[in-house]
Amino acid sequence: MKGVFPSRTVGLFSVLIAVLLLGARFAAFSVEANGDQQVDLATGVTTLPQGGTLTDNQNGLRLVAPYIQYKEGEFIRARQAQLSTGEARFIALELDYQFKGEILRLKEATVNSPDFGNISAQDGLALLGENRLVLSGNIRSQTPQLKAGKMVVDTQSRQALVIGAYTFQDGASRLSGNRPDSLLLLSFQGGKTHVTTRVPPEVLARLRPYADKL
Repeated sequence: MKGVFPSRTVGLFSVLIAVLLLGARFAAFSVEANGDQQVDLATGVTTLPQGGTLTDNQNGLRLVAPYIQYKEGEFIRARQAQLSTGEARFIALELDYQFKGEILRLKEATVNSPDFGNISAQDGLALLGENRLVLSGNIRSQTPQLKAGKMVVDTQSRQALVIGAYTFQDGASRLSGNRPDSLLLLSFQGGKTHVTTRVPPEVLARLRPYADKL
């Protein structure tokens, strides 16, 4: 089955893009601690046990959390984290960003956008260097209404592959799959979203392996 949906459906892709942008290139940042900073001189790891704020003005990123641990050039870890840009806000129970490989891991994550609502999932994995995002577990979005167990997003080709049982609704149009091997492909082109359950073999081969990474 195939369908073409209006431009507002592209909001889903914009929110997914926001996940990658929020995690991308958190390189040079200033630190504002809420309390003491604990520095391990042997490892170079800094811990903010009362939390604080990391700000990267160059990239417009701001991380606020009640607990933060980091090592410059290597990693940032935070609990109950709020990461924001001027366009969207991202909330996660746990955040782990590895500078090497540009890998962002998320637990209980929600991305909020004033224009497009939000999308949430139990787990997220953003491979920033590969332009891939994997969401897993209780995926929900508002615009369009989507419920799914797993999704792989390719931001370069502007495609999202839903794997497993799902429901997708935009206005009066509704698609669903109830099998573990059900597939739904969303392609975002020219301000419209093309949706199909007939996934080309090339796309499946390119995106399906990423589902096993999370």
